[in-house]
Amino acid sequence: MKKTIQFSFLFAALVACTIVISSCQPAKPDMDKVRVEIQAMEDAYAAGINAKDADAVLAYYADDAVSMVNNAPVASGHDALLKMVQEDIAGDTTNTTVSFEVVDIFASGDLVVETGKATDKDAEGNVVKTGKYMSLFEKRNGKYVCIRDIYNEDKE
Repeated sequence: MKKTIQFSFLFAALVACTIVISSCQPAKPDMDKVRVEIQAMEDAYAAGINAKDADAVLAYYADDAVSMVNNAPVASGHDALLKMVQEDIAGDTTNTTVSFEVVDIFASGDLVVETGKATDKDAEGNVVKTGKYMSLFEKRNGKYVCIRDIYNEDKE
């Protein structure tokens, strides 16, 4: 009888520990939904660049984000990001359009890492430049914002 009670107690304790541990694990995000959300952010970013609208581009970033783009110093925080975007827009004399494509998504809890590719096309639709990037997003106040990104152009 004593062994049955000890086994029952141990079994109940094991079940309780399993429930507590599994409830502490962050919920696994719906990766299809996350991919759609991030692609929509990339599309909005591209639309901002193509419209030469720095504020629309900045909506992509958290105020404390850090961006590491090709051939430029690191931009940290809202003011530096705004300056970077404004200079990029002002320096574009090619009138190309850019698009971004999500390649991979990795998510855990409130963080998402995206890898993607960038394509610049001329007015006739010819590809004139390509690149790749990686962005780290954090869900804040119910929506993702980019907190870190890095971009490199492909060699022509």
